[in-house]
Amino acid sequence: MTSFDAVVRSIAVAIFVITMAYNGPLILMGVLFARRADGSLGKQLALQEGSPIVVPAGWSVFVLIPCLNEAKVIENTVRCLLDGQPGVRIVVIDDGSDDDTADLAEAAGSGSVAVVRRSLPQARRGKGAALNAGLRYIRGRAETEGLDRGRVLVCVLDGDGQMTPGAVACAAELFEQPQVGGAQLAVRIRGRDTVALRFQDIEFWALSALSQFGRVAMGAVSMGGNGQFTRLSALDEVGERPWSDSLTEDLDLGISLAVAGWTVSSTMGAFVSQQGLNDARRLLRQRTRWFQGHMSAMARLPELWSTSGIKLTVRAELTGYLFMPYLITLPWSIIQQYLLLRLACGHNPGQFGLATGPVWQQILSGVGLYALTFGCFVVWAVLYWRRTGDQPLWKSVAYLHAQPLWMYVAFIAAWRAVWRILSRRRGWTKTERVEEGPVTVTTSTYMNSSAGYSRSVETAPAADL
Repeated sequence: MTSFDAVVRSIAVAIFVITMAYNGPLILMGVLFARRADGSLGKQLALQEGSPIVVPAGWSVFVLIPCLNEAKVIENTVRCLLDGQPGVRIVVIDDGSDDDTADLAEAAGSGSVAVVRRSLPQARRGKGAALNAGLRYIRGRAETEGLDRGRVLVCVLDGDGQMTPGAVACAAELFEQPQVGGAQLAVRIRGRDTVALRFQDIEFWALSALSQFGRVAMGAVSMGGNGQFTRLSALDEVGERPWSDSLTEDLDLGISLAVAGWTVSSTMGAFVSQQGLNDARRLLRQRTRWFQGHMSAMARLPELWSTSGIKLTVRAELTGYLFMPYLITLPWSIIQQYLLLRLACGHNPGQFGLATGPVWQQILSGVGLYALTFGCFVVWAVLYWRRTGDQPLWKSVAYLHAQPLWMYVAFIAAWRAVWRILSRRRGWTKTERVEEGPVTVTTSTYMNSSAGYSRSVETAPAADL
């Protein structure tokens, strides 16, 4: 082993230790949280067959749906909300669409959907700007109706987002704790009939969801852009425009809530599903935007550590989360290529050598090598198998053995993000949707409601707010 190989080995070990030290406890706490909540990692799937539950009395819930050319999916999204979340007030922000998104939303809502129409040049300035425009409408309604802003929730749903029935009512229970300013639902990918969609579901439904559940005890759940809930009074405290122009305005809002002293939670009682991406180019573009926004959020660290009143656990968790691309993804993308190149050239860099003694030593050495290389992935596969209801264990294990190949999506996206940061490029192209069949309403009986649900009619100004 050369001296350079020794350095590489030390770096590889350091990356492994950092990965395990950060993700290991989160996953373990997430598993314990899930089992305490429902007794099983897989029970959350049954929620998609549940019955709608009316928004609890005393709460007002507005659902913001920022839309740019969402004609393929907006009707299903609106129908799912009206039938699965009785009592919510839907606000669709049409951010200068070229198609008939706004008209389809209004038609699907049968007069119960408020549409905020934005037009150029104010429109298409990012998701954060669109959400802030919708929030101005909500603030106006809260002022006019004299609503208690501490008991008004703002839910953000993507154009393709579909929450499990009663999800809003379940989320509202979290906000009975006065310190909770935000909440984020677990996310599942719909379809999963291709390798790319399955890998995306593994990421969201296993590692990401369980990590989020692990953060509940710290009050530092990371905010996402789909299935995001925030208390209106918390948004007011963050500022007039709580959603920034960051490429990851959801992550940025989570940091702002922490700086303001609020905690962010999650629940096993609901989740949101969304479309995945099959096209490699679109997938890389999406992940590049995520990495760029995540890596740029490092600029918030001085604010996070200089502001008083923030729990140490919240500071530590958010700091660790923001450092992950720099400490794991980027360095490992280089280390992995170096090791593969050395092996391809017939040189053993000393990291993965097998024993050369008796057969039993070679076998033990091989088992150890396998455990070191794929052990974490196998654990991940088992957890995903327990969480999912549509894939046998052997398939989950098979998929996770290909995880090192899937990691190249993150490697490429991370370095593209670095280039965009260095070149000061911030523009982005919205992810396109795939048309789906009409949703089917499985139940018409609303639980916890002795009276029928009356859909109120609201009208938003046609001009940009």
